[in-house]
Amino acid sequence: MKIFLYILYPFSLLYRFLFWWQQKGIKSFHLPNVLVVSVGNITVGGTGKTPFVQYLVHFFKETYPGYAITILSRGYKAEKSRDGAILPNESDPKLYGDEPSQHKEVFPDVQVIIGRDRKKAFLNYNKFQSSKHIVILDDGFQHKALHRDFDFVLLDSNSPFGNGFTIPLGFLREPIHHLKRADAIVFTKLTSNHQQKLKKYTNLLNHAGINTPVFHSTFKASISEVIIDQSFSKKSYEPNSDGKYFLVTGVGNPNHVYSTAKLTLDSVRIRKKFFPDHFEFHSGSLESLVDEIEVGEILVTTEKDWVKMRSNLPFVQTLEKKKIRLLLILIQVCVNEDQKIKSMLAALVSTYEAKIDQVSKI
Repeated sequence: MKIFLYILYPFSLLYRFLFWWQQKGIKSFHLPNVLVVSVGNITVGGTGKTPFVQYLVHFFKETYPGYAITILSRGYKAEKSRDGAILPNESDPKLYGDEPSQHKEVFPDVQVIIGRDRKKAFLNYNKFQSSKHIVILDDGFQHKALHRDFDFVLLDSNSPFGNGFTIPLGFLREPIHHLKRADAIVFTKLTSNHQQKLKKYTNLLNHAGINTPVFHSTFKASISEVIIDQSFSKKSYEPNSDGKYFLVTGVGNPNHVYSTAKLTLDSVRIRKKFFPDHFEFHSGSLESLVDEIEVGEILVTTEKDWVKMRSNLPFVQTLEKKKIRLLLILIQVCVNEDQKIKSMLAALVSTYEAKIDQVSKI
C-alpha cells in the first residue's frame, strides 16, 4: 500500500495543479434571465445526483407551475454529447446518455438538453420562451463555464471523502476545502449507522473552515415489477423472503444498490453481477446475462440500467419468450430537513423574480 502511495502521490499533486490551472482560465457565462441551480459532487462514483435532481424538479414543478424547467447535462458517453442535443420523449440512451434519458422518461414535459459544451448546447437548443426559467445543472460543481445561482454538493455518507486524496491516489475530484464554493452540502444515503461518522465529518468540515449549510438525506426504496410488453408499464410487487433474485447493475455505487435490494426484497438469496458505471448493455452482454439467469430467478435492476436494457429489442423479446420476470428498484430522495431546504429554494426564487421584474422595468 505504501508503495502505491509513493508512486501515485506526485500524480495526485499534478492533478490538483492541472485542475487549478484549468479552472483559473475559465470565465463563467451567465445564461440570460435564467435561474441556474447546480447539483454536483467532489468525488468520483455515485453520490445520488440523479434522484436529487428529480427531487428538485418535483419541488419546482409543484411550487412554481408557471415556470419553464430544463435539466442541462453533459450526457456522459452519449453519442450526441459532442454537438449537443435536446432529448425527444422517446430517447435512446446510447445517443443521449443514461441519466438524461431517465430524466426525460420521468418528466416528459421538462426540457432535457445535453452537450459537452453546456453553454453552447443550451443557447442552441433551448425552445422555452418563458420569462421565468429554471435550469438544473446536472453534475455541475466543476463546470465553471456556467454561472450558478446555487450550488448543491452531495456527499455519500458511507465515504464522503474517500481517503482524502485527489485522483489518482484517491477519489476526490478536487480538494475538500473547495467545498467553500458550495451553497449547500447534502450528506446522502444516510442510515442510523452513520450518526457517529457524521459527527466526525462535520468536525472535519468545520476544521477546514467550511461553514456551508449542511443537510442530510435518505433513500426511500420501493420495488415495482415491469410488465414485459410494448407498454413496459409497472405494477406493484410484494417482496418474498423465499424468492430467488439476480441483481444486475452498472452504476457508480453498485454495493449500495445491492444492500438496498436485500433490504427492500427482504431476502438474502440475491446473486449479483456488477458492470462499470455508464456501461453500455450491448447485445452480447445481454445475451450472456440471460444465459446466467437460473431457473426460478427474478431479474432485478435499477431504472437507470433498465432504460438502456429495454432499447435492445431482442433482449426484451427473450425475456418475454422465456417468461423471465423483471423488477425495478425505484429510489426517492427524502431530505431530513425538507422544509428548511425548500425555504432556501423559495428565497432563491424570490430573489430571482425580483431581478427579472427589475430588468423588465428598464
